[in-house]
Amino acid sequence: MAEQEHKANREARIPWPDRWLLDAMRQQGHSAVDRLRPAHSAWESLEMAGATTQELLDVACALSGYSAADLSKVNKSSAALLSVTFARRYGVVPVREQGVMLEVATANPLAPHLERDLSFASARQIRLTIASPSAMAAAYERIYGGRASVAMPAARIEWVVKEGPLGPRSIPSRGSVVDALDRMIADALDQRASDVHFEPKDDDLLVRFRVDGVLHDVTRIGPDVAPLVMSRLKVLAGLDIADRRRPQDGRATTKFDGRVVDLRVSTLPLNDRLEKAVVRLLDAANATHGLGSLGFIPGEAHRFDQLLGQNEGMVLVTGPTGSGKTTTLYAAIEHSRSAETNIVTVEDPIEYHLAGINQVQVNEKAGLSFASALRSIVRQDPDIILVGEIRDAETAAIAVKAGLTGHLVLSTLHTIDAVSAIGRLADIGVEMGALSGALKGVVAQRLVRRLCEACCSSVTLAELPVTQQMLLMGRKTEKLRRAVGCEACRGTGYRGRMVVAEVLLVTDDLRSAIARRADRVELLELAKRGGMISMWEAGLRRVVEGLTALTEVLDNVPSPMAEATAEQGDVDAVVAKLLGRAPDAPAAAPEAATSPSPHVAPLQAPPAPSVRAQRSLPPDAPRVLLALDAREERRRVREALEDAGCAVIEAADGEAALTWARRFRPALVIAELVLPRLDGHALAQLLGEDGGPPCIAFTVQNDAEAVAWALECGFHAVVPAHSGPAALAAAARDALTATGRQIRLAI
Repeated sequence: MAEQEHKANREARIPWPDRWLLDAMRQQGHSAVDRLRPAHSAWESLEMAGATTQELLDVACALSGYSAADLSKVNKSSAALLSVTFARRYGVVPVREQGVMLEVATANPLAPHLERDLSFASARQIRLTIASPSAMAAAYERIYGGRASVAMPAARIEWVVKEGPLGPRSIPSRGSVVDALDRMIADALDQRASDVHFEPKDDDLLVRFRVDGVLHDVTRIGPDVAPLVMSRLKVLAGLDIADRRRPQDGRATTKFDGRVVDLRVSTLPLNDRLEKAVVRLLDAANATHGLGSLGFIPGEAHRFDQLLGQNEGMVLVTGPTGSGKTTTLYAAIEHSRSAETNIVTVEDPIEYHLAGINQVQVNEKAGLSFASALRSIVRQDPDIILVGEIRDAETAAIAVKAGLTGHLVLSTLHTIDAVSAIGRLADIGVEMGALSGALKGVVAQRLVRRLCEACCSSVTLAELPVTQQMLLMGRKTEKLRRAVGCEACRGTGYRGRMVVAEVLLVTDDLRSAIARRADRVELLELAKRGGMISMWEAGLRRVVEGLTALTEVLDNVPSPMAEATAEQGDVDAVVAKLLGRAPDAPAAAPEAATSPSPHVAPLQAPPAPSVRAQRSLPPDAPRVLLALDAREERRRVREALEDAGCAVIEAADGEAALTWARRFRPALVIAELVLPRLDGHALAQLLGEDGGPPCIAFTVQNDAEAVAWALECGFHAVVPAHSGPAALAAAARDALTATGRQIRLAI
């Protein structure tokens, strides 16, 4: 008797999803029940114990009411009926399609909600049939080209029980509500979702997944089940299920397909005792991205490596919430980690637990704030300190001091771009002299979705909307691609995300400007001189390389805004001055003038010449169009050109420059390569098509590739910005005196 009880208890502990088959065979008194072998399912164990396939098939059909499947004609064409993902997840094989009906074979027809879930996943009516695990494995190989255990999928979610405030949490392991929530979490992880939203809508609970930064409606949970799902979620996170009037935050841990996943659960009370819950999925497999996998292009990665190679100082990563700052910092730590390096972090909360890293959790109630933790960490002889976020003046001051005393400090700020981080630190009270010595660089970033490699297709520039064409004109667009949509990306056309970043390195000039509290415009100019490429330009480079679509950059990356030009004087006087006639003389159309582009917004008048230009320039002074977006740089260049005897027309963006060039036919155009609204490359190409004046590029982009590209787009000369306005004025004089020959200045 004791032996029989021991055997029954041992069988009860085996997690077979088709235990019903074992119970049915026991009721029939089949001898195989007494000779069970270890296996993945009861069906396989009974077969090894001597039960025939036909006997088991007859019992399964009788219990479920379904018929046996005919898998003899299943072939590779059946793969179009159901994806391999769903076949593996639900343990089924598609057999055939008849109108809106899809027949699928399974070895476990009594699995909870199987028919409903398959109907939802395939958008068809489902007819179940029954086949043995071995027959299904062979059919799976014919359809999908590889063996897999699809007959009886094991539970993919295994919750880790932790100690709660009142002792160990009691987590039920069976039941329809448990199965429903486990399936939703598993589906979210399969789809690489970062968050799962549970939102009350009418009487239902709407479930939404955030995948690659975009929310998608997934399903609705009925009013009879919704409260149970919310209670189950609270139990998992260790929250008070009876408290619906206060926000609550908790954590849970699960194992999904053998890997550890942490869940951060946040609830928010709404009206009428309704609650909204958001589950943040923190998959440990995503915690150790390399910098290359984040999407940094070679130039950006090299500059970031320079920052991480510093022995001391402070490096900041900035951007709005959800821009991937923490992931970038973790990648930086992974890049810098070694047996000789002591790395300590202080975070709130700790998102991923990293092996070999000392991580401190902020606890404000216990008096452990960012500032107090950082003050103690400095005494622990760290080489690298990661501060989750600089939130106040005290934390910032300690971080700056740590950077000045031999530690490399990594942290984050919420700013729109790299240069704004300096102003933000000044606003919270950081001493600028100390900051200028500690700050080594700033990485500002956004996230854009990657095009799905399985379905994206090539696209020509002419196929894009006109407004998008103008943004890309003058660039090499042979690699342009667009989103299409397929099963791999669930019809979105995108799979995964990548960083778009601008990397600011603090040069000596920039350090001096920080110390004397220079304004943002000057800091931005100095950052560009130091080689910083704006986020907008970095995004466009990813577009022309075919990594993402232009719409993604437009939606997620802040576009450059044209600066306001100098105050305008009387329109008639300005135009008369530029055309070399009296203000009251009748206007004459410029020779060989072309009509403005219909895609360029018309402007009322160019900026008035400066007072010194009005005093000293002769009536026949050559007209030079100057297109630079930085106000101070434009002023200095204008004065140098006026000293050289030129009448200067100013433009702060490419569209304005194109309008003035077509209206007033200047003798020379000088432009930066990167301009708002219409960049310099497109401007040179359009003027070249019009038979317009020669163009000179005056730019901070002085690498050989940028120079070659500019010359290919139609610039007659490229002058590096670091050579100064005087060198540009000399090049302008040469261009104006040259007749019929191209000028290419040596860099």
